[in-house]
Amino acid sequence: MLSELTSGNPAPTPAPVRSKAAAPVATAVPPTPEDAPKVQAPKPVDIKVDTQALKEKLMESIQHLNQAMRDGGRNLNFHMDEAVGAPVVTVKNADTGEVVRQLPNEVVVRIAHNIEEFKGLLHNKLT
Repeated sequence: MLSELTSGNPAPTPAPVRSKAAAPVATAVPPTPEDAPKVQAPKPVDIKVDTQALKEKLMESIQHLNQAMRDGGRNLNFHMDEAVGAPVVTVKNADTGEVVRQLPNEVVVRIAHNIEEFKGLLHNKLT
């Protein structure tokens, strides 16, 4: 800036700023049906699941877990309950064999068993 003053050359002036109101506004035109993209329905996919193989794999995993717990000196027991439809974990006192904790708890397991019995009663009465 000092060189501009001493040389007599004026500093360049900035370009004028346009206001936003002065810019033309484009209007949106809705697309016509001919312009719309063509979309095809997805083809149905046939997914096959072998539930028996999954159940066998789960039982094998539960056996490995039980063996690992015994080898580690922990008294945890995993087993599959058919009525609950999920693994049940029990923690037992090693000395007395008393169940210290069970997940899901005993009430949930009993309710699941009672529901299975109730389904059987309903089915037998309706047929």
